[in-house]
Amino acid sequence: MSFFDLTLPIENGMTYYPGDPEPRIARCDGEPPWTVSELRLGSHTGTHMDAARHYIADATPIDGYPVARFVVPGVVVAIPGLADDQPITWNMVEPGLTRLPTGGAVVLFTGWDSHLRDERCLRHPYVAAETALGLAQVGTGILGIDTMNPDSSVQGTTHVHETLLGRGVLLVENLTGLEQLEPGALYHFAFLPLRLTGIDGSPVRAIAWEQ
Repeated sequence: MSFFDLTLPIENGMTYYPGDPEPRIARCDGEPPWTVSELRLGSHTGTHMDAARHYIADATPIDGYPVARFVVPGVVVAIPGLADDQPITWNMVEPGLTRLPTGGAVVLFTGWDSHLRDERCLRHPYVAAETALGLAQVGTGILGIDTMNPDSSVQGTTHVHETLLGRGVLLVENLTGLEQLEPGALYHFAFLPLRLTGIDGSPVRAIAWEQ
């Protein structure tokens, strides 16, 4: 069985969303030979999952979902060649959903993770309002994407978070390595957050393996 790691490494100097805490990892002095590191991370550092509480006050926190919500079958939809801040329309996505099981993951492969360390990273494509609604209506359980934000960071939109988190669809952002997967094929995905009490999201280790 082949496993595919879709997770950005968390490291000093990594790209992070403006306004979030800067990730920092430092080695602590301790009694030899023991080694312990100090981590300073935001709940949305690197490849991470948004719980409903990220956008909706008093909604479900990241530890409020059953573990089964994080391990689901799903499909990759490839949308290459997108321009800066271009909307991902429903007619770009819908043809790739023929094998999507109810409650499964839709993972959008734009290739924009290649810009994470350059000045285009925040001019990523974004999910159009009609697409967010369409994904909810076809029974998507998780939307994953290889950009820093499924909404437009340029325009400051919130429609994806409002529509999907408001309908119980979880969001996974900053995926990477999606070129390893075959568009349209059915995979198992695991997006496992830390068990953090009462908060809005968590970094995840994102992996896929073949059905």
